[in-house]
Amino acid sequence: MSKYKVQERKRNQTLLIVEGNHEKNELFWLIFKCFPEVDIDLNNVWIYGTNIYMLYEDIVNMYGHDWVEEEIDVDLPFVISKKKTPDNVRYKNDFTKILLVFDYERHDTNFSEEKITQMQRKFSDVTDMGQLYINYPMIESYQHLVSIPDLNYEGRKVPVSLQPGSKYKELVRKESIIQKIVEFPHRLDDLLKKHYGIDDKEIRQKCCDSVLTLTDRDCIEESLEKILQNIIPYDKAKTLKFQLKDWINKAEYANTKKTYWQYMRNLFVEIIYHNICKANLILRNTYNIQPEQYKECFEGIDLVTILEKQNASSSSIDSGYIWVLNTCIFVVADYNFALLQKENNL
Repeated sequence: MSKYKVQERKRNQTLLIVEGNHEKNELFWLIFKCFPEVDIDLNNVWIYGTNIYMLYEDIVNMYGHDWVEEEIDVDLPFVISKKKTPDNVRYKNDFTKILLVFDYERHDTNFSEEKITQMQRKFSDVTDMGQLYINYPMIESYQHLVSIPDLNYEGRKVPVSLQPGSKYKELVRKESIIQKIVEFPHRLDDLLKKHYGIDDKEIRQKCCDSVLTLTDRDCIEESLEKILQNIIPYDKAKTLKFQLKDWINKAEYANTKKTYWQYMRNLFVEIIYHNICKANLILRNTYNIQPEQYKECFEGIDLVTILEKQNASSSSIDSGYIWVLNTCIFVVADYNFALLQKENNL
């Protein structure tokens, strides 16, 4: 008998492979907070660290150039963990579901219509090799709404000539009505740590949680006094109280009698519905959908056809364009469409 112990692994796990830090520690961290029903452990969100075209090359290096033609059963957790954490190799059989989230990134020097189409076709089953969600043109597209509802989202597209990717990020920062509220918990933590010297992570977390669950704007000042009591000196606490009150009023969630998490859940539902409408437009030339049609339209979304249409519309660097569309937020709808209970007020 071997004297070495084999680590027991739970089979009932979902693996989420993302491109970068923003996806894991901002977007999906927030989604999991707002939708606790989505049973994905943040520890099972792997940051790949580069784009889909590099992932394609890693697959080629492991299985050969003919991996598509030979219909090889790609073990993506093995490919990635062997490269990233060779001392802790994982396998497809360790997981019940595998999700991949990557950007379209036509501006990348390694962009290839053939390769990205092969990836979208091959990774189309969440319970097998995995389901690929591509964001157009990049992950920041989920923030690219200028109002709620955004009546202009139907026609929102970006020219292929908008390069490099940092220019699209800059455009979103300029136009988004969502970005600041998405970043609110992180800005709050930074404020407490960097400006008020609260180094204890547990204390900051408790303080942030309390602030984010405030729901009554009329009692904010009194509530903040209780939250900040005994955390920092009185003079600093007084200044921080008024600063937080200003931030909360600008964030508006307390104005709606909702906690931050409730407000953001409702906002994510809006974002998801906007993108279902956009996907339906790309596929069927119809954007306006009746509420009772959302589920049917969502179930009819063909990610391969969307990619092919995006490839066609963006083929010219001079006159081509990319429809702004975020598909990774469909993870919530794919998990359970019933979670998308739309409310009229944010």
